[in-house]
Amino acid sequence: MLDFLRRRLDELVTILFLSLVLVVTILRPPVFATQGGLTLARIILWGAGILLAILLVTSRLSSLAQSALGIVLKIGPMVVAIVGYVSLKLLHAEDITAWLGILPKDHQMMVADAALFGKTPYLWFAQWGLDGHLLQRVMASFYAFYPFTPLIALAWFLWKRDRAQFSLIRRTLLISLYCGYCCYILIPVAGPLSLTKLSPFFIQSTTTYKFLTDNFRYRFDCFPSLHTANPWLLLWLCRNKLPRTVVGGGAMVCLVITLSTMALRLHYGVDVLAGLAWAWLMLFTGRATLPQEETFAVKDARAVELAS
Repeated sequence: MLDFLRRRLDELVTILFLSLVLVVTILRPPVFATQGGLTLARIILWGAGILLAILLVTSRLSSLAQSALGIVLKIGPMVVAIVGYVSLKLLHAEDITAWLGILPKDHQMMVADAALFGKTPYLWFAQWGLDGHLLQRVMASFYAFYPFTPLIALAWFLWKRDRAQFSLIRRTLLISLYCGYCCYILIPVAGPLSLTKLSPFFIQSTTTYKFLTDNFRYRFDCFPSLHTANPWLLLWLCRNKLPRTVVGGGAMVCLVITLSTMALRLHYGVDVLAGLAWAWLMLFTGRATLPQEETFAVKDARAVELAS
């Protein structure tokens, strides 16, 4: 039984999550801020369903469709976990927090930032003049790039036919995402913008940003900072599988994504520190849940590469 769970944990967690979303949706339908949000959600869900149905039917007739279906099923759990973030808002996850009697922790985070950094980090960015429009655009671009990083890594190792590394990345990131979402419910932190009276950055005032945040962003999504944790976690998992130049470039991307969380006033410094600690914790948790043969395969491959 334990061996079966280790082998199929990704699929089981994905099915459990989708089942939970379906049940909650039936019992308490989601509420969108705008009609456009509902329309976009319908387009995505219907599009995904139609694509999957087509692949299921044509996979019996075409080897190309069968290969495409295999790719979808392998990467699908990660897509579900990433997109599943929006279910926190749409399915009223903050009501669970309220039912548990847990109050928002933003004041405590602000106090912790002041104790550790003198003041919350985004104020340092403003003091140093690092809050101009150009820098905001750069930071916002890197911040928005975050959800694609695990998909790019999975696609790469799937193409390289490195099954052990693919399994390690998918397992570790899935655990990090789903457990991180649970932390959002149990440790509600809305971010510096919820406490400050400063006007939003111009990017945060755009129609697209307001549409996405109003319809899909969960209010208490800061602690720990998964924008910090998962890119660094992914880089560490891949460090011996990629050329040094790629690892160096990846480190720069991770650094800018981490800085963007604070520069855009979306996270406290404490969130970022918690994100780094979270990455370290998930690194060991992911490996511990893999089947033994896959754990040995990862270790053996790493030993061979280090020796060479």
